[in-house]
Amino acid sequence: MSTLGPVRRTPARRPRWLVAVLVAVSMLVLFAIGFAASLLVGGQSSTGVVAEVTNEGAVDGVVVEGTAEPEPCETTLVAPAETLPRADSVVVNVFNSTQRGGLAGTTAQDLSQRGFRINKVENDPLGVSLRGVGEIRYGPNGADNAQLLAFYFPGAVLVDDGRSGPRVDISLGRGFEAVEDQGLVAATLASPSPSLSGPGCPGE
Repeated sequence: MSTLGPVRRTPARRPRWLVAVLVAVSMLVLFAIGFAASLLVGGQSSTGVVAEVTNEGAVDGVVVEGTAEPEPCETTLVAPAETLPRADSVVVNVFNSTQRGGLAGTTAQDLSQRGFRINKVENDPLGVSLRGVGEIRYGPNGADNAQLLAFYFPGAVLVDDGRSGPRVDISLGRGFEAVEDQGLVAATLASPSPSLSGPGCPGE
């Protein structure tokens, strides 16, 4: 009798469909792990970067709302002489609103000596009688001229009559005595006072 050795069994092969399923599952798991890792790294990098914002509020060309600092509003000392016109650039009509003869003529001479350019010298064309120092009449284009003239007639009332030109009128009333001394006017015009300036000021 011949003796037979141990019989070797051929290992069973896995079905092809099972192999395909396992490969697919493995790929999905790897993809999920890679995607999660990319999200984690991306989130850390975005929170760790500090963007430099320019004064215009732009970050790498993208406008960021509300990042620019507000413009300042500063208090400065400004003298009237720095903002008001010179007397030789102001044309004045001198009117007499009283019963005192020659009042407009003498006042016009005083203003001329102070550098003003005199146009009309006559009785008030409005035919009114003023009790106070007088009225300085002007329009929007002569507002600064009227402000300058007011330094020479303390107490006079500024009246905007809506005229279109820059000329101003001084209509003298019964309370007028004399044109203010040139030295006092010059000192007042040179005296600075606080003024708000800057793009952040109200109304700028």
